[in-house]
Amino acid sequence: MVTRRSSTRGASTLGCLFTIMLLLAVLYYGIDAARVYWNFYKFQDEMETSARFAATQTDDQIRLHLKGVAQDLGLPTEAQRIVIQRSQHPPLMIIRSQYTVELTLPFTHKEVTLRPVAEVRQ
Repeated sequence: MVTRRSSTRGASTLGCLFTIMLLLAVLYYGIDAARVYWNFYKFQDEMETSARFAATQTDDQIRLHLKGVAQDLGLPTEAQRIVIQRSQHPPLMIIRSQYTVELTLPFTHKEVTLRPVAEVRQ
């Protein structure tokens, strides 16, 4: 009976395991950061849409709609402080807000201030 010995010592298995663990750690912490920025972009997109159709709505209607969007996205209450500016010459609509979100990263907590702005020429 012939038995064949394996020439690997297990180093490649440990290297693969380390790579998988590193990838999982990046995914675990990256999902929270990605969720924060995804909500930021969704909120900013909704602001741009509201600014595009601002001619048919009052400032209070726009503000009420965007407050509801901020609540649906789970944004902090300070995101609901929405500033709306209209100008006639040139015809311009600016909607802005500002809020701070805390990101939990390995060995640190980071506060990120996000400032969504929508500026549409009408």
